[in-house]
Amino acid sequence: MLRTLLSDFFTIFKSVTPFLLTLVVLKLALRSPFTAPKNYFIGFVLVLLGLFCLEKGVNMCLQPLADDVGHALIRLRPYAWAIMLICFGIGFFATLVEPALRNLSQQVQEITVGDMSAKALTYATAVGSALGMALGIAKVIYDKPMVWFVGPILVLLFVLVFVSKDFYASVAFDCAAATTGPVNIPINAAISLGLATAMGLDPMRVGFGLVGLSCLGAATSVMLAPMATRLIALFVR
Repeated sequence: MLRTLLSDFFTIFKSVTPFLLTLVVLKLALRSPFTAPKNYFIGFVLVLLGLFCLEKGVNMCLQPLADDVGHALIRLRPYAWAIMLICFGIGFFATLVEPALRNLSQQVQEITVGDMSAKALTYATAVGSALGMALGIAKVIYDKPMVWFVGPILVLLFVLVFVSKDFYASVAFDCAAATTGPVNIPINAAISLGLATAMGLDPMRVGFGLVGLSCLGAATSVMLAPMATRLIALFVR
């Protein structure tokens, strides 16, 4: 057990260290002063420990639980809407957990000087990501081709990119990318693969695609959010 833990920790160390060394070399080459070397070292150790704990926690708890839930959802097969509603909730809360999304939302709030709220942006992304996951589960339940679900969303996104402000479109796609973190991907994949297996379908054929649909849904909801806000304001007046 201890040997396995050390091996996993060393794997993370090998992944993070080259990136850190690259930044240090660039900093030296550009003659940028090290103002707080102690903080850099402590931060590096915290990153290693944080990534190690997060990865082990996801592998030991979240992923197995999600797989079990995916298998158990077969009991609700006559009620497809209930399965999709449950997966919507799972996708929503899994997106809120993503640290990359929280950091990005906070950066957007700071840059826009509060014009775009970090909380509102996070929740808008989570709603779209959850809708994408629900659509992915519908793809598994009804065993339909991926193009049935991706095609309409891509058309809508194409239109939204033209009618939205460039800044909103850029933020939307960044938020979509931020949802593909260490929590969403294993949970989405585990649930869809577990459900596909329980239904007797080929998981390689129908079990994948939830992550992509979640990203597309997140980008769509973020671009739609400002429009929805303006419409609400018109009706309130």
